[in-house]
Amino acid sequence: MTLYVCNETNIITEEQYCGVEAGFCIVGKFMDEYKKELPRFNKVAGVKPYGLPYGKTPRKEYLGIGTSPHGYKHYAYEKHTYPELSEDYPGTEIEAMKFAKIFYSKKHCDVVWFRVAGSAAVFPDGYHSCGYDIVYPPAIHGAFSIINDCMFIVKWHGCDAEGTAFLEYYRQLNENGLFDNAKTAINYMKHYLSFDWSERGEYCICEIFRKI
Repeated sequence: MTLYVCNETNIITEEQYCGVEAGFCIVGKFMDEYKKELPRFNKVAGVKPYGLPYGKTPRKEYLGIGTSPHGYKHYAYEKHTYPELSEDYPGTEIEAMKFAKIFYSKKHCDVVWFRVAGSAAVFPDGYHSCGYDIVYPPAIHGAFSIINDCMFIVKWHGCDAEGTAFLEYYRQLNENGLFDNAKTAINYMKHYLSFDWSERGEYCICEIFRKI
């Protein structure tokens, strides 16, 4: 498994990934996020994320793990307060459901399973692959996604104002707003990190699974 580190524009080094390689996490439902953020984008001239058509439904729906809340975001800080939670990150679907029930409205969040590309972890019964995301390591940084932030819900750095720099990659996103394979995800990451305004940090490629 590989951790991609970029602290300077267009300079990427590869290290051994040593974090949590697979597990459950809680993410916000994309349509809730879309409806919440749409009024803000309607007021911002010149910022037109590819996935936002400024209507009731998006062009594509992003189903990765880069939408808040994140299941790992404050689990480590709260687990001692709630004895019904385990001493580790959610290892089972039941554990993840408990976490979601305590902290979030289940109406507005989903329980998903991820694994870092290259991991041999076996996905849970009843779950299927939705595609590949490019994120900060989930257990460390809250799974910030350069797919979501650049082409869907822009919160931090966003996409280019002209709406052309990532159009080729946007068209390669599947119906889940993710890439079908890790190779394309890596190519997109390298392209994204070649721009001086993009987000510096540590990235991993994660395959995202949701329940059928």
